Amino acid sequence: MATLSTEADQIVAVEVRRCVQPQQDPAWRFALGGIPRLDGLIVTLRAASGLVGEGHIEAMAFYADDLAGSEAAIEVLRPALLGADPLRYAETRDRLDKALSGHEAVKAGIDSALHELAARALGVPLHVLFGGARRQSIELQRILPLKDPPGMAADAARLAGLGYRCLKVKVDGDADLAEARVRAVRESVGPGIRLSADANQSYTPKAGLRMIERIARRGIDLVEQPVPATDIAGLAFVSQRSPIAIEADEAIRSLRDIVTLIAEGACDSFNLKSSVLGGIGKVFIAAQICEAAGRAYRVGTAYGPRLIAAQCLHLAVALPSFHYPVEFAEFDHLLDDPFSGLEAVEGRLALPQGVGSGLSQLSENA
Repeated sequence: MATLSTEADQIVAVEVRRCVQPQQDPAWRFALGGIPRLDGLIVTLRAASGLVGEGHIEAMAFYADDLAGSEAAIEVLRPALLGADPLRYAETRDRLDKALSGHEAVKAGIDSALHELAARALGVPLHVLFGGARRQSIELQRILPLKDPPGMAADAARLAGLGYRCLKVKVDGDADLAEARVRAVRESVGPGIRLSADANQSYTPKAGLRMIERIARRGIDLVEQPVPATDIAGLAFVSQRSPIAIEADEAIRSLRDIVTLIAEGACDSFNLKSSVLGGIGKVFIAAQICEAAGRAYRVGTAYGPRLIAAQCLHLAVALPSFHYPVEFAEFDHLLDDPFSGLEAVEGRLALPQGVGSGLSQLSENA
């Protein structure tokens, strides 16, 4: 039986199992392609004391390594984990970066497991590692995947009926269709629901600005990544002329990118994703950078099982700023979730109680 760690402990095992989650709707897609299922891995870190920490590794080829590549990266990183002190997780994260460049989604899953293990070793909720909870629940935004306008309107009405007060309309490079989709969604849910849009790099700067001006008339108040990720000047062009807020998403691949985007005045808001930056620990650092610069930010989509949503939630409730609802309930349309103990209620996610992430079933083997 696992016991509270009161003296020097060490990681003695690194275990990996696949976590493949089909979508409820196998036709789910966005501007970069379809996602009929979410491929991922669960990494389990076992300490000599019997304590366990787990994390989810996103293996979606659009942004990260596939399953085989992720498994190979873990084998390279395994020696840096074995023997590590569970309470010296920041030092362990530094060793991972020295052992292997890139592969941030893999490192993100390991980082979540390291934080989970440290919190359990201390016998505290995970948010304590980030300074403690400033709020006990958080407002959610739900994603509307690409469909024809009536299909997206129907999805919006269903989610609004469940209590969600903020929705994100996925759009692609067809500006006429983007406007039709937004119009249909707005007519479906009425004026009381907050709407944003996400173009996922689909436009040139001038075309993106024209599209934004059109959908802003329908009450859209924020647009994510309208231009290609590498076009920082183009993002700045749009942001400095847009009537509504522009949020950087795919343009952020590292902490250095955040500094560059701030210096260039390239966006109004920063979408900080654990799977992109290399873990919740680095998202915490990124949030501090944004705070120091006086820039808006939010913790980005937790796309996977309830475990990653709960761990991101513990981080988000500890951050001082909260400018826009977050996408932590996307587990709701993924099947075969190996974790339980987290459900959205009336468009909000309440902080689970207990040590670590607080999920009722951390692992079938814990």
